[in-house]
Amino acid sequence: MQHIMVAHDLSGHAWLALQRAALLAVQHGARLTVLHVQEEHLPKQVLEHNREAARQLIGGQLEQLGLPAAELVIVTGRPVQTLVAQQKARSVDLLVMGDHHQESRLYFSGTTLERVLQRSTAAVLLVVDEGLEPYRQALVPMDFSLCACNALHRTRSLLAADARIHAVHVLEQAQVHGCSTDEHEWQAELFAQLVADEQAKMPEHGARISQELLYGELHDCLAKVIAGQRPQLLALGKHGRGVLADALLGSLAQHFLEHPPCDVLLVK
Repeated sequence: MQHIMVAHDLSGHAWLALQRAALLAVQHGARLTVLHVQEEHLPKQVLEHNREAARQLIGGQLEQLGLPAAELVIVTGRPVQTLVAQQKARSVDLLVMGDHHQESRLYFSGTTLERVLQRSTAAVLLVVDEGLEPYRQALVPMDFSLCACNALHRTRSLLAADARIHAVHVLEQAQVHGCSTDEHEWQAELFAQLVADEQAKMPEHGARISQELLYGELHDCLAKVIAGQRPQLLALGKHGRGVLADALLGSLAQHFLEHPPCDVLLVK
């Protein structure tokens, strides 16, 4: 990971996201950019006043974090389009955002976060956890798609060498019904082989990966695993069609982005 960008809207949620991004930047020796987008419809005098206020606020936060050399970019435009354009132009690896939809009756749907997720080519990290310690426990729900494998790899790259990732595959009721014991064992072996194959592509030293096959309803199974594992980071694969389009992880992503149990990482 070489370049992290934080989308900063001057809120307390953005301050939390900036703290996490700063921690990751220091941990991985990555470049850090903070982006603030001003709404373009405001009068020029208001824009100039707001620009200076944003510069002072974010600059002070970077000083507080001991990162005064981090790049601060303040631009005027439409937030989603500008954010995605800046992310692509600057070759950003990880886009970090705070949770800003709690007061919305629509929750996740229609928010800046949803629209950014549909357009961003970088992994997106939603930060909600106020416990700003290095990630040491992560959960990755997996199907057999490329984006789920990418989520596993990206998660491992964010974690310290002594951290742990738990990979979970859920066979839902429609898949389980009528299956014999031998077929259950075959499914378990198939998933174990998938995890082993992906781990073989990774550097030898790094976070440990465990794996588990569960049977039942997807959301219920994951809720139980989250309650038991208490991960700091939940990583989900995001298909190129858009975060809400995929039948397996689409509804899953929407659910956990509306009610994040911890920080959530979305990876294509």
